[in-house]
Amino acid sequence: MFFDSRLDLNKQKKWNIPVCRMNMNERTQKVPGNPSVDLDLEFEENSMTPQSDIATHVFAIHELLLLILSYFSPPGKGTISAIDTASLASLARVSRNISDAAIDGLWRSMYRPDAIIRLLPADSYEIESADKNGKYRLRRPLTSHDFAAFDKYASRIRFVDFSNSSRILVRGCEIFPYIKEFRDPVLPSLEVFRWEPSVVNGSIGAFHLLSREASLPREEFTLLMWAEIEHTPNETDAIARTIDAFNDPTLPWLPDVRKLTLRTLHYLPAVMTAVQKLESLEYLSCDLCVDAPLFERLASIPCLRFIDLRHLPSESTRSVSANSPSFPALETLRISGTISSIYAFLPHISSPNLLSVRLLPQENLQSIDSALFSLLLSPTLPARTSTLTHFTFAGRTSLSEATRLRLVLAAFAPLYACRALQTFCVDTDPMQLVFRDADVHAMAAAWPNLVVLSITPPRTGRLPVTPDVRLYTLSALASGCPHLSQLALEVDAEVIQPFRAEAEGGSLAIMGAQARPPMKSLMLFCSPCGDPALVADFLRVAFPNLSAQEFHAYSTPFRPVDKQKWAAVTAALG
Repeated sequence: MFFDSRLDLNKQKKWNIPVCRMNMNERTQKVPGNPSVDLDLEFEENSMTPQSDIATHVFAIHELLLLILSYFSPPGKGTISAIDTASLASLARVSRNISDAAIDGLWRSMYRPDAIIRLLPADSYEIESADKNGKYRLRRPLTSHDFAAFDKYASRIRFVDFSNSSRILVRGCEIFPYIKEFRDPVLPSLEVFRWEPSVVNGSIGAFHLLSREASLPREEFTLLMWAEIEHTPNETDAIARTIDAFNDPTLPWLPDVRKLTLRTLHYLPAVMTAVQKLESLEYLSCDLCVDAPLFERLASIPCLRFIDLRHLPSESTRSVSANSPSFPALETLRISGTISSIYAFLPHISSPNLLSVRLLPQENLQSIDSALFSLLLSPTLPARTSTLTHFTFAGRTSLSEATRLRLVLAAFAPLYACRALQTFCVDTDPMQLVFRDADVHAMAAAWPNLVVLSITPPRTGRLPVTPDVRLYTLSALASGCPHLSQLALEVDAEVIQPFRAEAEGGSLAIMGAQARPPMKSLMLFCSPCGDPALVADFLRVAFPNLSAQEFHAYSTPFRPVDKQKWAAVTAALG
């Protein structure tokens, strides 16, 4: 069986044509053409013994498992199909039945434009310089006969990331305009496209992977811009036309995808109007300064389930009547803006299925009113108390003590009605944190499904103040929140007496170790420490599944002795 090694172009290995012989008991299927270009598998008979014949059909079970898992895993960075190319390449050599599936796995994700260019004949292109990131250019005009290898593999690509997020993007996109003259769309199976256009590395050429007519990409598009796309000296005519098309004021190329992420700042002002024309949006994340027409359009999209607005002025919400149903299907909300804009936005949400809320006020706060959180739980939408599962409130840090926040945890009391809450995170870097034992007991009683609890104390301008929450109060969480796996807060652990469950309510004493939280991460901020042995004994009782590797505690600069004490606690847990 002849096998073309162009499978693993992501690693840019030299192309050889290894021969793998299998006794297929078939006649040789000779396909006309040069075998270095013709990628169809060919089989030939040989005189292998029955024993070796059986052996050739046996391969490592873990390789088959990797192949199967690669289809269950989502495409993109960090998935099995993206990182385990060696196993998939060896699977491709096993048999015709396995080969196509393995090749699909190898080519499903693409991060290097040059891997696509190298599917063209070697005599059709060249690199201008010996530099590892030299520009690609055509040595001769392409013809319809140059796409045998291209058609074999390019149609398998579903996920493309041409950005600098994980590594410096290599060259190759500058050839895409010429490919599109013969293959439109260039990648007919493209589902997800993450793109950082630039004239510096030629990635603006990836513009030609988009196809509004063919609805490509089909599912998800991410556009990242850190500068305007402008003409440069010595650019080719093809790239010049590409830049003009990209900057078309109507942006007819913006794909009508299900999931859209925009990080364009002010470098692409026309995108605001273009988004209003999209019909299929279910997920939108953008850093645009959302104006009134765009907000009105977003409010009316019937299938919009996720919205992440990084800049929402309060005046933009006034175009929508508070009495008209808006955001009817919204499940996840992330909003950054002033407190007044957040106040103005929340009443517009008519969806009864709000699952996750992340509020990020972008102004200096001195206090937080519980009325803000009451807006999430309108009496006309009682279902939200059973659907809201994730809540995060994070604010920015003020360098002025006069405008620093005094954070009172009791302000979040309206959320105690949400019995299904699984995540509660507050990170505002306040000047003062008012967090008491009573708040911990209220949380433990209100949120039996809690998985993550994180309350970040002041980080800047820290005063030598002892936390109000006692270490032993955490027993309420251990007994009331059996699913708790991540806990981060500050406590007063300066204990001198052993823990007695009866003194803290007694619930922990009647619970077996298996019923206690599967704690995977416990972080204690700026916490004074008493007797390390007593602290460790309590942690073993409250969280018996906690290991030393999952425990982190930090002392304050005002009590350097605590550093050694917490080290002793960690050692005792180990």
